[in-house]
Amino acid sequence: MLLSLSAVPAAEPLRFSDDGRFKIVQFTDAHVRCDKPDEMAKTVDRLEWIIAEENPDLVVFTGDVVTGRPAVKAWRAILAPVAKSGVPFVVVYGNHDREQDLKETELAQVITAFPNSLNIKSDDRLADMAVEVLARDGDSVAAVLYCLDSHDYSTVDGIKGYGWIGFDQIDWYRKLSRAYTAANGGRPLPSYAFFHIPLPEYAEACAASEKSVRGIRREDECAPKINTGMFAAMKECGDVVATFVGHDHDNDYIVPFHGIALVYGHYSGDNTVYNHLWRGVRVIELRESERNFRTWIRHRDNRKIDDVIFDAKASKLRDAK
Repeated sequence: MLLSLSAVPAAEPLRFSDDGRFKIVQFTDAHVRCDKPDEMAKTVDRLEWIIAEENPDLVVFTGDVVTGRPAVKAWRAILAPVAKSGVPFVVVYGNHDREQDLKETELAQVITAFPNSLNIKSDDRLADMAVEVLARDGDSVAAVLYCLDSHDYSTVDGIKGYGWIGFDQIDWYRKLSRAYTAANGGRPLPSYAFFHIPLPEYAEACAASEKSVRGIRREDECAPKINTGMFAAMKECGDVVATFVGHDHDNDYIVPFHGIALVYGHYSGDNTVYNHLWRGVRVIELRESERNFRTWIRHRDNRKIDDVIFDAKASKLRDAK
């Protein structure tokens, strides 16, 4: 039943390593454009470098991957290094990915054509997914990665600004989360959510406790004007440990909020849009049977910064040793 609900047809299932670790590279806001070949080459190089440097188990692109035309050429350029590495990857859309010269059905076909793409289609479009990570020594699910479309812009008259995760998506998540919990003997599985546009709670968490913010916060959060209750649903289900977003290029912080870590990736593109941070990539390391996780940012000059562990029980951050 769970496999049917999550519908991720991985040829080789994702699994924790023999030492109980699972590493994710979050590559966000690449903004690849074929009419900016120098910048595109630097971004592709950055992706090749981080895969070689960190040897991840999964790459997650959290939106605004391609923002120029011809889009098909740019998508193939940025996904080719991952395909060559053989590392599985997942793409969630940002607000700009569907604005180019590909129909959404064509875009989904390009992304899912790569043999190591975990993305699936529903009605020929990319679907929300629950990606399972299995235990190191069996076929039981040890962690779940929810990959969601946060859409692009408001569709409600009188409400301007960015889009949001819809009620139908929240209902899908709640049903699936409860099914995983039931299958795990009533204990919520450690789960993590990836999408592009931050929840309104990001700004709320920073306002509530500025001292708890670790990392850079140089711009106001560009969250939707409407709060559809995704954070409340995650708290109710009790499984999600952290959310990982992109969208705001001058933010790369992590902040605890009511037991959930609200995290930005680090801007991974080049000089194609506004940005004032050193180019880099966020890396996430999960541990089997633990709700605590470790994360850091790796700059292209190989500096490792903001290396922290999120203590889920205390809802606090501490420096990694």
